[in-house]
Amino acid sequence: MRRTTIKQLAEELQLSTSTISRALSDNYQISQKTKEKVKRYATERRYTVNRYAKGLREGKTKTIGVVICAIDKPFMAQVLNGVYDSCNQEGYQFLVMQSKGSFTAEKECVERLLHNGIDGLLISPSFNSFDLSYLAEQQAKGLPIVLFDRISQQIKTHQVAVDNFLGARTSVEYLLRKGMKKVLVIGCLDEVWLSRERVDGFLNAMNELAPNEHTCKVVNVDPTHKEQLMLQLEQIFIESLKNDSQFDAIFATTDTFTTTTIRCLNKLQINIPLIGFCNSELSDLLIGNPTRIVQPAYQVGMAAVKQLLELIKDPNQTNFETIYLPTKLEEGITT
Repeated sequence: MRRTTIKQLAEELQLSTSTISRALSDNYQISQKTKEKVKRYATERRYTVNRYAKGLREGKTKTIGVVICAIDKPFMAQVLNGVYDSCNQEGYQFLVMQSKGSFTAEKECVERLLHNGIDGLLISPSFNSFDLSYLAEQQAKGLPIVLFDRISQQIKTHQVAVDNFLGARTSVEYLLRKGMKKVLVIGCLDEVWLSRERVDGFLNAMNELAPNEHTCKVVNVDPTHKEQLMLQLEQIFIESLKNDSQFDAIFATTDTFTTTTIRCLNKLQINIPLIGFCNSELSDLLIGNPTRIVQPAYQVGMAAVKQLLELIKDPNQTNFETIYLPTKLEEGITT
């Protein structure tokens, strides 16, 4: 069925297109009787406003673009839930695209969103986004941009992130209270800022709170392919835990590392306390029952939208703010 247009409504009601448009917009220039007549007929004909066309005419689409690395992560799903609720409250909609960790794909995502006429952009840069000059160029052209989750000093704008150092320090404090000072740390590749910040925070806290008393070994693994990640962790655990346990706890720096570690430990039948960043609501159902560092994902989404809408309303802002939201610890380790 072809879409009903304002022109068709005007012809059928024998009114001008401008009268139809004003009546549907509840314009004060149109009588209440005509408004009711037009709206009733538009409903019967199943007419809906072409939001994009209307937005392009007015210079605003009430739509924001969102670029994330992966949509299948619990953390990011919770962020998008916050984005949805915040947008819904403000009468906005959003379009989501995922880069899958590719810088090239990330730039393509931004280009496609721009072609859709977005009013602003929320973006969590990919792991290998070393050069964000392309975002600065769009910002200079007038596009409001807010970074979230993975922040950067390369672009001056509002940013929202989780307090990774707090999460790492909370982990150390918890382990030390349990008498666990020999810790195997599962980190990511050095260029991955998020994991590196958590590793640095963990080691700094250990050096401060238990100087000369702890033994921490950091192993960096590649999270790109799940099958390879399993193999990497299995080999590490066999060498460090299975044959001759050198550690009394494991600290995992990402949601993926935490859940994959649980699977590996279960497969190898290794029983060792685990603490890690993890927003998966199913983690406590898995063998190992890890202590989780839970990130305020929903609040990240809400705060990011709030900051972006501020920029959309006032594009001349120069007083930018970086918000760090606190993590919380949910105990699962038993001794």
